[in-house]
Amino acid sequence: MKIYKYKHFVLPIFISALFCALFCAPLLAQSLAELTGGKTTLAGNSPALEQEKIEAAKAEEAKQAKDSSGATASLSVSRLPDIKLNENIITRSVMNYSVQSGVLAADKTYQTGGVSTALAEYEKEAAAATDSSAYAAAQAALLHLQNGDYKKALTFAKEATEIEEHNPFYQLVKVWVLSASGNYKQAAKEYENLLFLTADFEYISAAKLALISAYFHAKKTAEAMSLLQNIYANDPYVISYAAYLMARINFAGGDYQVAQTLFEQALNHDNNNYMALKYLAQAQQKLKEYVSAWQSNASLFILDTKDSKIAKNLKTMTKFLTAKPIDYLFYTRLDEIYTKKPDELGGEPVRIGLFSDYNGNLTQIESFNFLPGSSFSIEDERLGKVISGEAFTPKTIVFDKEHQGVHIQNKWNNSDFSTKRPFFIKLDKPGYTFLVKDVKAQNIFASNLGDKELEGSLLVIPHEDGMTVVNYTTLEEMLPSALMSLSRGVKTPAALEALAIALRTRLVAELANTKGFIYDVPDNAPNLQYGGVNMESEPVKNAAINTVNTALTAEQGGLKVLSAPQIYRSCSVISEDGVRNTAEKIDYSFSPANLFKYMISNPPKDLISAPQDPTLWAPVKWIYSMPKTEIEARLKQKHKIGSLKNIEPAEFSPSGRVLKVRFVGSKTSVALPFKEANFILAAGTLRSNFFFFIPFNNKKEYLFIGTDSGLGEGLCIDGANGMAEAGKTRNEILKYYYPNLEISKEWLQKKLPS
Repeated sequence: MKIYKYKHFVLPIFISALFCALFCAPLLAQSLAELTGGKTTLAGNSPALEQEKIEAAKAEEAKQAKDSSGATASLSVSRLPDIKLNENIITRSVMNYSVQSGVLAADKTYQTGGVSTALAEYEKEAAAATDSSAYAAAQAALLHLQNGDYKKALTFAKEATEIEEHNPFYQLVKVWVLSASGNYKQAAKEYENLLFLTADFEYISAAKLALISAYFHAKKTAEAMSLLQNIYANDPYVISYAAYLMARINFAGGDYQVAQTLFEQALNHDNNNYMALKYLAQAQQKLKEYVSAWQSNASLFILDTKDSKIAKNLKTMTKFLTAKPIDYLFYTRLDEIYTKKPDELGGEPVRIGLFSDYNGNLTQIESFNFLPGSSFSIEDERLGKVISGEAFTPKTIVFDKEHQGVHIQNKWNNSDFSTKRPFFIKLDKPGYTFLVKDVKAQNIFASNLGDKELEGSLLVIPHEDGMTVVNYTTLEEMLPSALMSLSRGVKTPAALEALAIALRTRLVAELANTKGFIYDVPDNAPNLQYGGVNMESEPVKNAAINTVNTALTAEQGGLKVLSAPQIYRSCSVISEDGVRNTAEKIDYSFSPANLFKYMISNPPKDLISAPQDPTLWAPVKWIYSMPKTEIEARLKQKHKIGSLKNIEPAEFSPSGRVLKVRFVGSKTSVALPFKEANFILAAGTLRSNFFFFIPFNNKKEYLFIGTDSGLGEGLCIDGANGMAEAGKTRNEILKYYYPNLEISKEWLQKKLPS
């Protein structure tokens, strides 16, 4: 990695390591009791002792479950132990994902977005007194729960438990329905009843999660905190959400210091926890830590630049900054050109739109400095070459708003040339680099305005309100930096090379669709950031060089054609294209109940994408809470549907990933694709489209429980790294994730220019 210096910085919440360097105190050696001045304690039991209790209880249950003739009798009424953390327990799923034939048609209807029709079909089957009745009643209960009709949800939850009184899942559904409706007293009783039916960690932990939310919204602080301490200590997968709720309780009680620490810890364990960051900003402001509060608000504002409350907070706290606001943002600052050895990696020509926002739109630039690593020339679109210069001769490019043109200034701020036309800045020596520095834009939050070291040439296009800047380079020059942004945390050469081949193939495939645009790829897309050649490391550069011109192809009409492979960050067991990311086979079939089961279940211990530390499994299993007011505010930015009445899935993939979300308003409704829905639901911070949501507190708060990241298609980066660490080669990894594609070097060699 090249060395560069930083000014004060703030960071979007999806980059964990740097965020923690800024905000997070070291908490691992600090107990919860220390954080709260002895007000709370962390409880835990010996895993071996707990396992012994469980096995003894199960043995007693099995003994009493048989009568003298060997027929199955009623379950024992002895209460099973409320277990504590045990790594052997939490990594073993006990969920049954089978479906019943009587509701298959309803499952299919629900999958295509027919919520009301499917609900009627489930209700009909529940009343039919068949083998599927209890199962259908549970499905109806869950759908009524999602609709916020708690009364009907409870009716069907009770019906399911009455038909099959010893089924722990139906009892769990009842606990969730009562908890979401705010009936915490009855929910607590049903939770106790669940303990007579099962000691399995997944059921108990999920029930505690529901009851905690009920207590929290009912402002039953002592009850909520007692369970929170337990789940905080015993369930590593929900530690971020537990820390967040404990922080909220302390914040409401005026203990802002403890709240700040716990909000930071919530973000440390899951940096996508949007509401944790939002409350952290408020806690910092209460503690008069105005610079940190400004930075936290800036991170939030980057995610939603139309949030008027955040904009107001930024304006209020700007007066406490002692430098320019832009100097408090995380932007790379480069003092010199670091590439000492020019190289020409070649490859397909690529035009990179610089300083784009997260939707791929280019920011209007007001000015920037240009520092060349070799002699250079500036060519006007109509006049040709107008300026020549020597290496390391700086130029400042300034937009003139009054005349809607551009001035090219020397180091004395005198204009060497002015134009209203597009122009190129070109180096005379191939393989050398140049710096684009000190970029200024009217909206400093619209894009990452950090310095970049670039190869190739620069196209500057004047517009009415500023300039857009495009870097003309090649695919192989771009690939190492792009790979660096995509492969954070991946170090194994085999995984990096597999990812390099997949990324190269995808980029080349996309170039065919951009010929009518002024640029091919933006530098700041959510799944791909291009920081320049300064943002490279030796491992990623070696991965690019070792796979040069290698791509993935598919057979089509007897010909080899370039594929467009998908890539995503972290995988759970079930991927959208059928790849199993664990040796433990899960017989999963889609239905509302199975989707809910899958979200509350624990990842298996042999998941190849799993981090070693289960408290950092947020990319595999995550939980977020989002107020209705937040969702409604973002919805109103583009869609005038009246007050928000309901949220429902409008379309699922075959495995249950949410493809569209329907927002039902008092005036009309709108169904939106996941990308847009993700912004409305959580400012774009839902990790994936594989989730289940439940409205709490009379639909004032929505709880999202999800798994993995991205869209679950193609190569899983964390999974590829896990395979590489297990000794798999790059070709074996690619064949695993793309079984129907071929690895080809000849295809690109034939297609690319020499």
